[in-house]
Amino acid sequence: MEIWWIWYAIFIVIGIIFVLISGNLDKKFSGNNKLKKVILVFSIGVILISIIGIIVYAIGNRNENINNNEITNYIEEDNQSNMSATINAVVMKVNENSLSVMEIQEGDSSENLYSVSFAEEGNIGFSEGQEVLIYFDGIIASSYPMQIHNVGKIEITKDQTDITIPENILRYYNSSKENVDINVSEITNRGITINITDTNEIPYEYSNDYVIYKETVNESYTGEGEYIGENTGNSTAGYTGTGSEYIWDELEKNPDIKIEDTIDDSIYNLPNMTEEDNYHVTGKKIDWTNLYGELDNGNYRLVFSNNGSSSIIIEFSVNNSDAEIISQEINV
Repeated sequence: MEIWWIWYAIFIVIGIIFVLISGNLDKKFSGNNKLKKVILVFSIGVILISIIGIIVYAIGNRNENINNNEITNYIEEDNQSNMSATINAVVMKVNENSLSVMEIQEGDSSENLYSVSFAEEGNIGFSEGQEVLIYFDGIIASSYPMQIHNVGKIEITKDQTDITIPENILRYYNSSKENVDINVSEITNRGITINITDTNEIPYEYSNDYVIYKETVNESYTGEGEYIGENTGNSTAGYTGTGSEYIWDELEKNPDIKIEDTIDDSIYNLPNMTEEDNYHVTGKKIDWTNLYGELDNGNYRLVFSNNGSSSIIIEFSVNNSDAEIISQEINV
């Protein structure tokens, strides 16, 4: 693009030369001033067109420079925007492209956990237990843990924190339900005996607050769903679905009986085969006859509620006095 103004300048010079020699050319070819007029008109036209071309080029180049400056300023402003807010935190985990951190508030631990994307410089030598200062744009995505993506810089402020990390946060980042095994050694229509083997370095807490549900027929079930609204050119009617033919109803319990009076609970550690770790085993022997009575035939769900700890769900069927496990799971 920059070479065009040179060509315009050359045409202007040529046009001026022809204007200056137009009289001589007319005399040489005996044009009686007719040739001179033609040369003058042509040369002046070339000069005017070239001048207009230079002006148009100059305006276009100026606008391009303005746009480039605006883009540069926008990039600079954007780079500054992701430095507008800060969070002090302790590194809990170093991931491939992000950090898992716990926020430090007033020099102490908090319950605020974040997943923080690396800044442009990437992993600068992060490790668990470091204290870091995170610069970002102030935008935090609501989730658990919360998420910070537009990160300008992460500074390592201390190689090893002296802040005590709450046990529940250590458990969240370091324990896994894959290390938990639930073994039902006995089950009848009167009660259950289970052993929970937890090989996590920080074992989960297991609640004794349990509820028994029975699978019953859903009386409102019709097998047909319902449409909400109408199909139009701009929208589609919603559909509720058919629902479930069976639902889980909590059994009626004796209000005079406390749950803890129905459970024999024991916790003990057993060394594993390599003697490098310990098995944390929780034993629960439950007799629910005073609370729920003997269970009739049917399918049941035993749920240890999750009150800040782990929940265990065991489904089983009862046939007379016998019972059989259908499924079991742990939620953390």
